[in-house]
Amino acid sequence: MKKSLVLGIAAIASVVAVVILVLWQTQAAPANDDSPDPPSAAGTSATEAPTDAAMPATGQIPSHASFTRVLDEVVRMPRVDYQLLQERREGLDAYIEDLARTSPEALEAASRNEQLAFWINAYNACMLRLVIDHYPIETGRTGLFGSIRNRVAGYPDNSVWQIPDVFTRDHCRVAGQDRSQDEIEHEIIRPRFQEPRIHFAVNCAALSCPVLWPTAYTGDDLDAQLDRAVRHLMEGPGHFRIEDGPPATLRLNKVLDWYDEDFGGPEGLKTFFADYLDGEEREAVLRSDTRVEFFDYDWTLNDVPR
Repeated sequence: MKKSLVLGIAAIASVVAVVILVLWQTQAAPANDDSPDPPSAAGTSATEAPTDAAMPATGQIPSHASFTRVLDEVVRMPRVDYQLLQERREGLDAYIEDLARTSPEALEAASRNEQLAFWINAYNACMLRLVIDHYPIETGRTGLFGSIRNRVAGYPDNSVWQIPDVFTRDHCRVAGQDRSQDEIEHEIIRPRFQEPRIHFAVNCAALSCPVLWPTAYTGDDLDAQLDRAVRHLMEGPGHFRIEDGPPATLRLNKVLDWYDEDFGGPEGLKTFFADYLDGEEREAVLRSDTRVEFFDYDWTLNDVPR
């Protein structure tokens, strides 16, 4: 009888496994096989590497002026007109081609600020292209297990998390190598430059992310631009707020919780923002009993309303 029970359980398990496999294949397939691929450079589909993939990295660092023209046309702070960008993507694709051509030697020869501005712009440009390659953002593209993860995590239906491997896929060629968003941010920008203000500059296409500006970052103006980004976030009550106590609470954007180590932990965050404050607000933030807490994060795509 025990043997029969075991065999019965095994049979049930086999059926469940087959059902899961079928569901996974169904979820992984496009919702509509007849729907066209998102537009891409030179007529390529979103699943193909852009034309910059085969370009040799022999060029100098671009001026970033062409990226400013792209941003100025589509950024509606704090949102982005992704539909317009998708329709007029030639400028963005051309700029990313310039990033692809940039040689590592040219980067190494540049100043620290020029290098950092290059990588911030690269992150933001590659994120924009990743979004428009999959725009409009829809559910059902991440497969069964990706869909379950998104539901459990509470990610919205129109979130970049609906793009498969959104932060880990090597989708964007920069300085001669295919790179992911995570590589640019966590393997290049953060460890190499040790600059906490980058968390106010790189934009992950979410409503709660610090905003994308309508101008590119440049080496000559980088410090002023990063300070401007910090101060802009502090002006938003959904990103920065000092709440009366006792004890007082410094409530911050959730990004600063995820990367508080870049600021030296909670006390480092208090010291960081105190440098942008004066008077009673500065004193309140620096008090030893002031707590540091964080807003909930909204991963909804930072698209303009339709």
